[in-house]
Amino acid sequence: MKKAAALLKMCVTNLGKIYPHPWFALCFLALAVCELILLSFHPNSFWNNSSLVWYETLTLVALSVLTWASFSWIVWWLLALARSTPVGKNKGVVLFFLLAVCFSSGLLFYVCSWVFFWRTGAFLDWESLTFGGSNLLMMGHYLWQSEQTSLLLAAAVCVFGFCLAVYGFKRLQRVSDSIPQDWSSVKIGRRTVFLTVELVFVLVLISSLNQNSMLATIEWWNHAGPDCDYELRTRLNPVLTMTVQSAMQAWQNDELEGELTAEESGPLRSTPYEVNQRLKDSTEQYSVIYIAIEALRSDVVLLKHQGREVMPHLNQLARKGMNFTRCYAQSTHSNYADPCLFSSLYPLRTAGHHYYSRTDPWPKVMLYDVLKQHGYATAIYSSQNETWGHMDAILESPGLDVFFDSRSYAGATRVSEKDVGFAQYAQKTHVAGKLDDAITMEQAIDWISRQEAKQQPFVLCMNLQSSHFPYELPSGQTGPFQPATIDFPASFVSYPKDKIPVMRNAYYNSLHYIDEQIGKLVTYLDAHQLRDKTILVLAGDQGEAFYENGFPTHAGPPFEPTIRTALVIDAPHQQTTQTIDYLTQAIDIVPTICGLLEVPVHPCFQGIDVLSSERPAEDRRLAFVHCQSTIGKSDAVISGTGWKLVHDREQETTSLYHLNEDPGETTDVLQEKPEMSKQLARLLQQWRRQQLLYYQNPASYGWYYPPRTPRVPEPVLRRDKHD
Repeated sequence: MKKAAALLKMCVTNLGKIYPHPWFALCFLALAVCELILLSFHPNSFWNNSSLVWYETLTLVALSVLTWASFSWIVWWLLALARSTPVGKNKGVVLFFLLAVCFSSGLLFYVCSWVFFWRTGAFLDWESLTFGGSNLLMMGHYLWQSEQTSLLLAAAVCVFGFCLAVYGFKRLQRVSDSIPQDWSSVKIGRRTVFLTVELVFVLVLISSLNQNSMLATIEWWNHAGPDCDYELRTRLNPVLTMTVQSAMQAWQNDELEGELTAEESGPLRSTPYEVNQRLKDSTEQYSVIYIAIEALRSDVVLLKHQGREVMPHLNQLARKGMNFTRCYAQSTHSNYADPCLFSSLYPLRTAGHHYYSRTDPWPKVMLYDVLKQHGYATAIYSSQNETWGHMDAILESPGLDVFFDSRSYAGATRVSEKDVGFAQYAQKTHVAGKLDDAITMEQAIDWISRQEAKQQPFVLCMNLQSSHFPYELPSGQTGPFQPATIDFPASFVSYPKDKIPVMRNAYYNSLHYIDEQIGKLVTYLDAHQLRDKTILVLAGDQGEAFYENGFPTHAGPPFEPTIRTALVIDAPHQQTTQTIDYLTQAIDIVPTICGLLEVPVHPCFQGIDVLSSERPAEDRRLAFVHCQSTIGKSDAVISGTGWKLVHDREQETTSLYHLNEDPGETTDVLQEKPEMSKQLARLLQQWRRQQLLYYQNPASYGWYYPPRTPRVPEPVLRRDKHD
């Protein structure tokens, strides 16, 4: 017993030597231990990763301790340097103030990163901060709208950190002059040894990651699960996630080798686009109203809840027109999904997160660009702020007559009624929260009336937003589905699961409110004899989840609730009432509209006219999904016969589902269907490779339009039927 106690004392003593001071050893070692204990309570931590072997777990524990030991030395040396640097009184005050701000900011990041991990299973990385910084004002609006408690906590952390830093620096001024003596060769040598050991650990893990990348072409889809390098990069502690993830991104070359073949490339850009002159000169042109509805799931169409229809006007259009039951969004988050609706282009452009720019060199042709050439008036009326994710940079076009979003309206935009001051701030600075959809519809109808007066055909693209989390209605409105009051802690990434019925009711109420605006539009068209001259298209930009697969809202993995969306097209002059089960994706909507109008499909479009007799056979049809958000980095391929393969690029895990037999995606059959998994993985890799090669190579996008969607080859066709 005495020997064990002596051994333990010796270990503690030696462990303390890796810290520059006993108090630092106490604080930072305790912090590392507390982190490791806290991680053990989270289901998505490395403690619960069954794919790790014991020595990998031990390595991660050692790295956690060594990280904070290294951090303690960095802090100690900075303090020693500040203490030994002669400065004047005023400069000293400024220096300590700046150090206090840095300390409080670091503490704020640390706490926020842990909160983010607890909700999403991963710490904040540089890409997350970049996206938040590029949408700072709108993120602030969202946080104030649905995370006021978190904002108040963040403010308290900042104040506490600043006060703690000031107190610590005052105490530092009173300590002895022994601090500079810590530059001794003995301590520097000891610290160098520990830093070398930690660096070796990290390099070994990074080389393991690179080795996995080299083996990506050899059954990458059959990877067992998250490994040690994934834990190191994303969920060991906030400091390692920021440093290692950033270092890896800087180190690794994301560019692919090779170039697209002539068969893989799209049409030549020299291919002339031929305007349908007969249609352009005709006085019987049909107008188009294309409405994107936030988070509109496929199963909401024709849905009754609590004895009444959720969206009666939409349902009436679905019963009279075409209801597409298998339409898929191209992504789970709006900044990627929304532009696909009007551009007919996949969102995948770079290996990391892509921010649209007005200087993007590759071609884009929007629906309104094509119809502008046929004599149409063109407009966008949106309830959201289209600068989110820089979407305005891709949506704006010379072929667009009017671009109206929540920034354009002179009145108040939708912000929480709890704070009038913030509402005034939002109006003045054009933070522009979600604009009331009733206002957007009113403005759009007014624009339609002006085109009616000129007897000019028009294409109107809209985006209605009431159904975005937290599903707020205008002041004084409650909605027909109750209970729906969100009087409990609820954020975009988490809320109590026992409150799912309340959240669904709030969601249905928001859609019911949007449906009322659709009713106003249809009533106007009927009253002005425009109904039979207008094609109405209503589509979800992406879906919305309610923990069906473990995730709420959207922007996460591409499970069915978040990517299977509603699509209703009402063209009374063209089609009889029908339900269409053909596999459709968001990029197909624009070419399908062109087909209904008898307008030639532009060669830049990557989608197809799904009503054409020349569409691919069901068993050769594929749809692709790409997600690159803070909480979901995945790709997916869906086959016309119901197979779906999902690849999580961060965790390097792959799942296979047969949606015809398992629509809820509860059973992963990857191992039971190895041949199907291999073929779908090859097709997904082919699609991703074509997209990345096209956008990284100026010769590709300089000479060609984007590549076409891959199809299932004949050999796989037979397996797809019988596997």
